[in-house]
Amino acid sequence: MDRESILLWQRRCEDALYSLLILGARRPVRHLTSVAMARVIAKGDSISIYSRASSLQGFLSDGRRNEPQKVAGAAQCLGELYRHFGRRITSGLLETTIIATKLIKFHEEFVRQEALYMLQNALEGSGGNAAASAYTEAYRIIMRFAVGDKSFLVRIAAARCLKAFAIIGGPGLGVAELDSSASYCVKALEDPVSSVRDAFAEALGSLLALGMNPHAQVQLRGKRPFPPAKKLEGGLHRHLALPFTKAIRGHVSILVNFFNDARGNFVNPKPLNAIRLKYMHPDSELQNYAIQVMDMLRSDSSVDAYALNNDGLLMSLDASPSMKIAALRTASYTLKTLGEVPVEFKEVLDNTVVAAVSHSSQLFQTTLDYYAYA
Repeated sequence: MDRESILLWQRRCEDALYSLLILGARRPVRHLTSVAMARVIAKGDSISIYSRASSLQGFLSDGRRNEPQKVAGAAQCLGELYRHFGRRITSGLLETTIIATKLIKFHEEFVRQEALYMLQNALEGSGGNAAASAYTEAYRIIMRFAVGDKSFLVRIAAARCLKAFAIIGGPGLGVAELDSSASYCVKALEDPVSSVRDAFAEALGSLLALGMNPHAQVQLRGKRPFPPAKKLEGGLHRHLALPFTKAIRGHVSILVNFFNDARGNFVNPKPLNAIRLKYMHPDSELQNYAIQVMDMLRSDSSVDAYALNNDGLLMSLDASPSMKIAALRTASYTLKTLGEVPVEFKEVLDNTVVAAVSHSSQLFQTTLDYYAYA
């Protein structure tokens, strides 16, 4: 088959998939249709990405408040195209964010959710290479409309957008925006829905990691001056240590929300993990952060955290359950990060496992699964 025939059939496939989307396909169908569209373009002549993205943007720009299923399908497909071809269509990011502003005002929660998924994919796909106004508008949408949405599904999507912003280097975000975003993430850890807490915990970790590494912050160019890259001074203390301390003193639910949800899932070594894995901070610094975390969990701060190791902590009579679970998770993370440990550490590991297995708490049994996996 010659090239012209292949291109003809590619266009027919794309048109058929596009027609299926704008007919109002339900979520499972529109997901498969969107994936198929991206694969057809990737396998064939990828030049059609420009016309296809433009046609989807045109469809969504019309509003169509009385056709939520069609709008959701088109938004999902556009997001999928950004996920695969974002660097090639960065010029359309501003229009896409304007579309997201319209969709976030729909009454149907699934439309608002798809709008944020589209925005997340557009941010991650475009990286920090689009127009500055696009990132300004995207951040405004997230913080003004999305993070406080009445639907927990939309709030989760908003947290993922914040995380996406941090992953691509926070283009257009200065220290003030990073600080306010991290503050909101801390506030969101009191959300009654555990999956929302999980999502904002991940976003908090990514934002703090970016704030501590100015060299990773994307500097935009444009007519107006943008804030220079600066380190978020005191961010770790302000958004991790201080909330923990207040939670311990006030006996409020935020302490549990940082570390365990109601089902026993360990939520938040993620801020420190993000700092270590993404920006390769030295293990000596990670050790210092871990000591801060252990101090936060100790109601009696007169005891020196340096004097405790994971083995002794798990068998200690005065250690709280949260401290013991944190110790087990720390050991798990250490194994996962290092890959191997000295022979001298074998006795410590053996004692740690014995102490955890013999513990009656269901939280420990759940946490031990993570430890064994490492």
